[in-house]
Amino acid sequence: MNRLTRSCIALFCTCALACAPAAFAADYSLANGAVKFSATDAWPMLMEKLDGPRQFIALQVKTPNDANALARITVTAEQVDGVAGFQKFVNDGTDRARKLPGYAAINSVGNNSSSLRYTATENHEKNAYTEVYAFRSNLAIQVRCIRPDTAPPDWRATFDAGCQAIVTAVEKAP
Repeated sequence: MNRLTRSCIALFCTCALACAPAAFAADYSLANGAVKFSATDAWPMLMEKLDGPRQFIALQVKTPNDANALARITVTAEQVDGVAGFQKFVNDGTDRARKLPGYAAINSVGNNSSSLRYTATENHEKNAYTEVYAFRSNLAIQVRCIRPDTAPPDWRATFDAGCQAIVTAVEKAP
C-alpha cells in the first residue's frame, strides 16, 4: 500500500469518526411533565408505570463482566398530601432499604438528610445504593441508583456521574 493510499484511508476514517453521532440521550418525564430527566441511549428502559398517583421509570445499565449484576436507576414520583405525606414517602423508602439482606449504611459526605447511601445483597451480589429524595408541589420524588459494589473504578465513576446528572435534572423545577 503506497503512502497516498494510507493517507486517504486515514483521512476517511478520521472523517467517519468525526461524523459519527455522539451518545444519544433519551428524554423521560413523570407526573405530567413535572419531573423530567435524560439518560444515554446505552441505558435502556427496563420498565415503566406512567399512570396513577405513583409513577416510575427504571433504566437498566449494562455491567461489565458480570452476568448476575443488574445495575439500574429508578426515578419514582408520587402525589402526596403535603410535607407529612413526603415524610411518610421517605420513611417508607428508608424502611424498605433497611430490610434488604446485608444492609449496611454508608456515611455520606456532608449531612444531607434527603439522601441515603448503603450497601446490600441482591442475587448473591453486594450492591451499592444511592437514594435521593426531593419534594415539590405535593410531589414526592425518589432517584434510586443501584450498582455492583465491586465494579471497575472507571465504570463506577461513569455510573455515579450519570446517576448524579439524573438527580440534578430531577431536582430542578420544570
